[in-house]
Amino acid sequence: MKNPSRWRVAALLAGLVLVVGVVALHARQTQNLSPKDRTAVFETVWKDIRDIYYDPQFHGVDWKAAHDRYRPMLDAVTSDAEFYTLVNRMIGELHDAHTRLNTPEQWENRHKFQGVSTGLQLDEVDGRVVVSGVLPDSSAAAAGVEPGSILLRVGGKSIADALAASAEKTPESSTDRLTRLRIVAGVLSGQAGSTVALTVQRPDGSSSDVSLKREVLPQPPDVRSRRLASGAGYFRFDGFEPNVDTEFSVALADYRAAPGLIIDLRRNGGGRLDIMLSIAGLFFDRETVFSRMMNRQQVTLAEKSAAQKQQNVRVGRNDVAVGFSGPVVVLTSTRTASASELLAGGLQELGRAKVIGTQTCGCVVGIAGEQHMKGGGVLEISQLLWFTPAGRKLEGDGVMPDRIVMPTLTDLQQHRDVVLEAAENLLRQMAHPVAPASQLR
Repeated sequence: MKNPSRWRVAALLAGLVLVVGVVALHARQTQNLSPKDRTAVFETVWKDIRDIYYDPQFHGVDWKAAHDRYRPMLDAVTSDAEFYTLVNRMIGELHDAHTRLNTPEQWENRHKFQGVSTGLQLDEVDGRVVVSGVLPDSSAAAAGVEPGSILLRVGGKSIADALAASAEKTPESSTDRLTRLRIVAGVLSGQAGSTVALTVQRPDGSSSDVSLKREVLPQPPDVRSRRLASGAGYFRFDGFEPNVDTEFSVALADYRAAPGLIIDLRRNGGGRLDIMLSIAGLFFDRETVFSRMMNRQQVTLAEKSAAQKQQNVRVGRNDVAVGFSGPVVVLTSTRTASASELLAGGLQELGRAKVIGTQTCGCVVGIAGEQHMKGGGVLEISQLLWFTPAGRKLEGDGVMPDRIVMPTLTDLQQHRDVVLEAAENLLRQMAHPVAPASQLR
């Protein structure tokens, strides 16, 4: 078993990469791999998954049959882009958001915390495809596209046709909700430097045509914090990457006396386990079992008997002061994935925080190391299955909030963050609980 510092409850970087995940497959048209190379990489990918994938039953997929179906398709592949698409289509039969063959561009962008995007974040709200966020310094921001705008047409197609085309090229993932999120994001996919024509209905009801450029945009996981009007501290960070835990701890020192803390994980796609555990440990004054895991051998034993062979993962130290002892509320969405689900689920189940928002991704497996392939591609394979402190599997189910709060189209158009508002209200109740009626006499 490798050192825990190398484990990744792998980063999906859901805020940006879900917008651009398909894009990188088309980002470079040069052919670095010969037909012989592609065959060799294909076979290596298939064999490595066969040998070390955490589930020896491959989620019910006949992995040998998958090989035999996709291997002949290599003969029709004419570019590296087509090759990566084909291999990931085969891997997609596992319905696992983390097991994947990254293109060289995808791998480079991930490590630079960037991706190709128009700057729009899309969601389905009240039955419409709606702009739910706009990245600053993006083509969309320059064009004046606002949150709450409704997407009507993409590249000359109706939004219904654009969704149908995206669905055809989007493999199923760990959960239906993540698959749907990727389908919606995929309507904007395309090559860096290209443009896409959109027709949007603005919040004031008017319609306009805009042409947006797909650019390489940064999305650093840095910690951002501020004090809310209620006095509560608000923290947002979009990935568990090196130094984020240090930034969080330093910033937290200014909020020790705050009446409460809100941790916004709505766009946090996960990352390194040790960074997540370091942050989680700031909320406990003694050593605590925060999560559990199983590797392939343990999963195999569990499938053969009723006995669970989970390994405990702990946070906190008995000789170290707690970083924050007040009430905590965690904000979640479908984009809350991987390590951020472990953080939200652990804090919730241990009674250390309440969770508000929507059900999380349900994409919670671990990668113990990556494998570099000829041509620059990088293979990641799920090798660890993760559980809550009580032993509940998170892959598939994710974390269900204590209180479900979903923004409406009107909320977005009025620039209201109703999830954050609900969190502030809940913190007030947690700080000043109302006594039962029987005691109010």
